[in-house]
Amino acid sequence: MEPLIIRVSRGGRSQPVFQRADSFPYRIGRAYDNDLIIADETVSPHHLEIHADDERYWIKTLSEENGTWIGKEKLQDHEHELKVPATINIGRTHLETHAAHSPVEPTLIIARSHQISEWCSRLTIALGLILVYLLVNYYFAYNQASIVQDWNEILINQLRNYQQVDFFGYPVLLAGIMSIVSRIFHHSWRFPLQLSIASIGFLVFITLAEYRSNISYFFTSDQVANVLTVAFSGIFFAWLLAWQLRAASMISVKRAAFVGIGVVWAALAIQNIQNVVEQPDFRTQPDMHNIVQRFDVRLMSSEQSIPVFIGKVRDDLREGLAAELNKDS
Repeated sequence: MEPLIIRVSRGGRSQPVFQRADSFPYRIGRAYDNDLIIADETVSPHHLEIHADDERYWIKTLSEENGTWIGKEKLQDHEHELKVPATINIGRTHLETHAAHSPVEPTLIIARSHQISEWCSRLTIALGLILVYLLVNYYFAYNQASIVQDWNEILINQLRNYQQVDFFGYPVLLAGIMSIVSRIFHHSWRFPLQLSIASIGFLVFITLAEYRSNISYFFTSDQVANVLTVAFSGIFFAWLLAWQLRAASMISVKRAAFVGIGVVWAALAIQNIQNVVEQPDFRTQPDMHNIVQRFDVRLMSSEQSIPVFIGKVRDDLREGLAAELNKDS
């Protein structure tokens, strides 16, 4: 008979070991004089032998301490015919027998580093993206506060936020964490690439947060804006997470995509459930956008005149401002 290929594995995700049985009888057990030594305390020192002639293979059991199983059937006889391929279970160890001429699975082609990853791995690109993120962040802050503050006051406030790790520090901190993970799994820091990925993610995040009200106004519906924002966020951030997983490890593209979709969409689902369950109290947040949104005429079921609408907004602003002045005093 031709040689046998024996795949040795244990429970869990341990890496299997392959052995080739060229001569028979082939003895398997925990003792050192076996042909195949099994490092498993549940296996007998001399557990079994595999025999072969010109027509067939058969198993000869040498010990009955924990028994020998073919698949889910425990062997009752001292000798048992072995039909290849088969799975032999001894103790906690699994032995899969295959004929030497058996076909193997196709080679898994490892996707090499994509051009966009190589491009974003440059330090100049990473610094450029973080600079774009800072400028866009400042631009949004300027649009919101330019009525009551000039540009240098807004810039000073933004710089104070950067010192407090409120905006600038988050991409750098996230890139540092991802670099440590990359060092563990990929044996390289790749900090410029991680900084580029983090900068792109935060840039898209603040852009969505800024223009969500504009999307709502364009479609005259908060529900449509929420659906579009969640759909875009789910697709984009799932792709971003899959890109990061591919950059930090050697997992396949398909597995990275599945993990990215699962994690991002689960996070979005949790966030939207919290938004539905926990309705915010706008009177404790004297923010002009929230207050105006609360009295949005498009969301009102009853018909109200413009003066009534403006009067309610004015009263709520006064109440919120008075509360803030009392806190400051």
